[in-house]
Amino acid sequence: MGIFMKIGIKKNMNSDIIKYYELNYDLVRTPDFDEKSRLLKPDNGVPVIGYSKNKTCRFCGKSEDEVSFKKKAHVFPESIGNKILLSNYECDICNQYFGNTIENDYSKFFSLYHSIMQIRGKNGIPKCSFKIPCSKRTDKCAKNCIDVNFDFKENRPHIRVCKEVDSQFIKLTNNSITISKPVDKYCPIGVFKAIVKMAITVMPFEEIPLFSNVIKWILDTEHNNFYIDKKLLVRYKIIPGFNVTKYPHYMLFRRKNTVFGKPFMLFNLTYGCLSLFAEIPRDNDKSPNSYFEEVPFPEIPFYTSTEGIWDLSEKESNKDFRHSIELCFDYMTECTDDIQIIQENGKSKIELKSELK
Repeated sequence: MGIFMKIGIKKNMNSDIIKYYELNYDLVRTPDFDEKSRLLKPDNGVPVIGYSKNKTCRFCGKSEDEVSFKKKAHVFPESIGNKILLSNYECDICNQYFGNTIENDYSKFFSLYHSIMQIRGKNGIPKCSFKIPCSKRTDKCAKNCIDVNFDFKENRPHIRVCKEVDSQFIKLTNNSITISKPVDKYCPIGVFKAIVKMAITVMPFEEIPLFSNVIKWILDTEHNNFYIDKKLLVRYKIIPGFNVTKYPHYMLFRRKNTVFGKPFMLFNLTYGCLSLFAEIPRDNDKSPNSYFEEVPFPEIPFYTSTEGIWDLSEKESNKDFRHSIELCFDYMTECTDDIQIIQENGKSKIELKSELK
């Protein structure tokens, strides 16, 4: 008997995990005191956190008398699909710096997931087309070894893959394909900083003094590890199905004052096919990584298929590092570069380009 993967909204939540968080953590309030802003849904309006007058940048500490606040500063990067939650806590200079550095690292690191899940970023939906090192490549080969195009009417992707591609990059079965894409050059610590920056942005004002050195570290262009002898870890879960989550959602947990021996501040971000979980560094924190690794992953209302952990403690990316994602398909057709997918009466079909002239 085969094993069926559950997809969609989970009906029964784990009561033990819920109780763990109730006993040890408080769910930190949103900066605008509105629980709706946890879910980045267009129907909830376009909330802007922070005062509209007498603005002060949460990162560089400068006021609007010293710097401008004319650009739209997004609480979470547009690359994750955030088009609505904006911030008055970020000046134009910091906004541009983040966009050119750590948020760019974040976008590169998660590009495969963003493109497969068709998450619309600042420049639209990232393309999932790339070449793979191949000894059999000729002039007759297609431009890319892998092309993923999305059919919005049928709500599913069409995938074209060269059958000569090495199995370490593409694995085909009778009804599924696993794509392993090399990640473009990025800074792992930059990726982690981008996640911490999101958490700092949604923190209530009263929590910020505890993270003054962390904020300085986020702005430091050297990208050194915040800790001396501790790793920067991000735990994750993969959510099966196509964009089941619909909209990004976040939670920030603060350890109760009566609890010790556990991470102080935890951040959970869920969107697309991902749920990310990270411990937010804190000034003078000397707790070991084991504290964070032992904390149960927060309950999310979706079925998950895979759980893992990324170590983002290095300045330079590993050239051999790849992200992988498995997709199921209805059928497989052998084709050439002369074939394209066209839409007709709301349906997709495969045609020869030469026949369309």
